[in-house]
This record gives sequence, C-alpha cells and structure tokens, in this order.
Amino acid sequence: MKYLYVLFALFCVLVMAFSIRGIQGNPTPQDLNRSVWKDDGPLELSPERGRYALLYALAETNTFYFSPELAKFAAPDVGYTDGKYVSLFAPTVSFIVVPGYLFGKFFNMAQVGSYAVIAIFALFNVALIRAIAIRLGIHPIAAIIGGLTFLFASPAFAYAVTLYQHHISTFIILSGVYLLIRYNTLWSLTAIWLLCALSISVDYPNFLMMLPIGILALGRTFIGEKKENKLSLSIPLLRVFAIFTMALPLAFFLWFNNASNGSPLRLSGMIERAIEVRANGTPLLEGEILEARRKALKQPPIVIEKSFVSAFQSRLLLNGFYTHFISPDRGMLMYTPVMLFGIAGLVLAIKRRMKYVGLLVAVIGFNVLLYSMWDDPYGGWAFGSRYLIPTYAILSLFVAYFLTRFSKYNMMLLLFFAVLSYSISVNTLGAITSNRNPPKIEAAALAEVSKREEPYTYMRNVNLLNNNISKSYIFETYAANNISAWHYYTYLTAFIIIVSACLLMLFKRVTKGVSHAV
Repeated sequence: MKYLYVLFALFCVLVMAFSIRGIQGNPTPQDLNRSVWKDDGPLELSPERGRYALLYALAETNTFYFSPELAKFAAPDVGYTDGKYVSLFAPTVSFIVVPGYLFGKFFNMAQVGSYAVIAIFALFNVALIRAIAIRLGIHPIAAIIGGLTFLFASPAFAYAVTLYQHHISTFIILSGVYLLIRYNTLWSLTAIWLLCALSISVDYPNFLMMLPIGILALGRTFIGEKKENKLSLSIPLLRVFAIFTMALPLAFFLWFNNASNGSPLRLSGMIERAIEVRANGTPLLEGEILEARRKALKQPPIVIEKSFVSAFQSRLLLNGFYTHFISPDRGMLMYTPVMLFGIAGLVLAIKRRMKYVGLLVAVIGFNVLLYSMWDDPYGGWAFGSRYLIPTYAILSLFVAYFLTRFSKYNMMLLLFFAVLSYSISVNTLGAITSNRNPPKIEAAALAEVSKREEPYTYMRNVNLLNNNISKSYIFETYAANNISAWHYYTYLTAFIIIVSACLLMLFKRVTKGVSHAV
C-alpha cells in the first residue's frame, strides 16, 4: 500500500506540473501591465494581480507599498491610503509565496515559481484528505480516490494552478481537523491555536470556518476524570498558556495592518479602493466615481460603508444556495456533480454517528452559510464555486466513505466512475485554460455591449480550446508548436481518468468479499 501511495503522489505531481499556468520570464511592473501577462496571460483576474503585486513589492522593494505602475497592474483591487497604494487583500498568501517567487526568479520563471507554491499546498491537501479518511476508518484506496476527487474533479483543480488563497485556507482547516483526530497533546493544541490565528491573515472569513475546530480544541484544554461516581475537572496550566501562542500570528497581522493600512485594526478591505491609476500616477477613487454619479442624478449624499460584516446579509441566503449548488454558472451540479456522492456519504455518516462527523458538518455549515450570505456569491469572474473549495475537500472524505460502504455494488461503482469522469473532464478544462468566466448576470450585460452571445459556463473554456488557447506553462513553453490545445487537454484528461479507473478496479479487487463497518 505504501508503494501505491508513492505512485499516486508522483502522478499528482506530474499532473500539476502539466497544468500549472504561466509563461517564461521575470516581469517588471511595466511588463506586468502588458496583456500577455494580464488578460491574455496567467495573471488574468484582479485577486491574482492584487496578491502578486504585494508579493512583488515584498520581494523586490522590501515594502508593502505599490509604485504607480504596480498599482495600475493591480487595479481595480488596489487600495489608496495616506497617499500610498496598498493591497486590498489579507497579506499572508503573498508572504508565503515569496520563496517560490525567488526560486523561480533564479530560473527566469518568477511567476511560475509563485504559482507552484499554491500547487504544493494543493498536494498537501490531498495527503491530508487521505490521512484524515484513514483515521476515520475509511479504506486506504478509497481515501486515495477521495483525494483525487477533490484535486482533479472539483474547481479546486483550477485554483491549484494559480495565485488564490483557497488551497492555503483549506490546508489550515484540514490540518486543524487532522490534529484534533490524530492527537490530544500540548503540542497539537498549540499547533491548532497557531493555525486558528494564522488563518485570519490568510483570508478573513477563515475565522468562522476555524471556529468549530477552535471550540473543540478549547474543550480539550480542560481534562475531566470520573472517580467513584464523581467528575473532577483539571485545568493544566501549560494547555491554558498554549492558547496565548495565538498572539504570534495575530501580532504579525496587526503589525502588517499598522504598517500598510495606518492602523492595527484597519483591515485591508476597509481601505478606499482605487478603480484605476491615471497617467500621472494619481488614483481614480471609487468614492469619486460614486460622488460624480450622485451629482449627475441629483441624489442625496452617498455614505460608503467599508465594513467586513456588512457584506453578509441573511436575505441573500436563497440566492447564495442556488448559486453554489444549482446555477449553471457556478453550481455544484454543473461543475462537480461527483460531490453528490459525498453528500450521500455524509448522510450515511450522520445516520451511523461516525466519530467527528459533527465537527466536519460544522465546518461545511459555516463555509456554505457564510458565502451564501456574501453579497458576491459568484466570486467575481471565476470557474465554478471557488468559495466552496473547503467544503469540496471535506465532502471528498465522504466520497471515500461512500465508496467504502458500497464497494460491493458494481453498478454503483460504475455510476460513480461515469460521474467522476465527467467532473474530471470539466475541471481539467478550467485548470489548463482560464478562470475568467463571468456570472450569468454579467454575461447578459456583456452580450448587450458586444452584440454577441457571451458564454458563462465552462463552454467559455471550450471556446478557448477551440481557439487553441491554453495557459498551461508546459503547453505554452514546450508543446504549443507540436500539438493543439485540444490534444493537450484530451491527453491530460485521459491520463487522469485512466488512473482513476485503475484505482477503482484495484479498490474493487482488494475489497471483494470484505465487509466494511465504518
């Protein structure tokens, strides 16, 4: 079994290497503003550009501030405060990828090196899914298939090959879950508190998704013991003091906020947004645009509320649920229907009262509720529902649980393979082409302007392949002159599906006649 996992790990590394996006070079801020790096290149969306701009400032100028050229590259997701351009994103992702940037720069591929760090975290997540599944009593081969399902059959694939926070956030969540399931020591609790605090500076909503993990860890800070029908409670001081290790990541976060944003408690998202940078280097602020619009329409003064909490509204829940699960532009049914097996597995686990299922349900619940109340559940221009990547990771555990429970049903395994193959085919499309898909509501507005149909599903990615466009670094650098983008996609997709089929056949053979009671 050990050799199987080594082979599977090599397979994952190989697929990621062939999928990661990028082009050769160490671009300057002037280079970054060319379309070959932006709209037509790997830094196609503002969340990637905003984080890359902070990364560039850290690595090249040892500062948190953007030059006008760098701010122009990051706009419209760039802040302006005290006469300086700064990041609008939580900072830790940019800090984490600095080593990848510097390593890649040595080989004249700084951007690819930066993206590779996210790919490494994606691989770590596969390892954690397998490890957690095995600790829950799930068959080891099913656990491997669960990891494969997460990485290659969900939108996690498209966000493993670019510069987003989702895989780092998922790594922190899965690490916390694994530490709770595997250990109950001073050191494991200390690590959990560090992860809880660090998660906030990776992405602010992580605080809520880590909350169930933190609550369970807090319960383990106190040790109960029953003697002679009496319950005694002890509070080890070292476990209590371990909580204060949260101060280390929080101190870093507050220091960054103070240095970049002018106040320890001023989050990056609360800064005035510069929609664009004028030719003379001055900003066109969001407030200026709204004020000009107000005057033109003779409306009363507009108050711009910069509040993290105000972006979440319970009245948006139904639309959020529809967007994440059913809608053609982002929904689970369209992009990763294989996760329905995970939902079925989750229901079975709840009925059988599987250990730690309450913790996993709580994490999923916070993730889904939080981003269903978000005022932009679409995630901007995106491929699938990127906000649910932590949920896809946990559902993949229950995909493995489902397979373990139904290993003797051939028709069920065939149905699973068919749906898995579809999901792999869809998400490989996104991984090697683009995440730049508008939500349906914006596609309709674009169609009115362009006077042509604007796709808003993965058919937009199909159109890119039809135009021989793939943003894969390997394709752009080595394969484009020899094969078409369609052939590249076909070979890579077939490779993943064939390996999936082999794993399922091996799983069926190993479990034949074996009863599983997890």
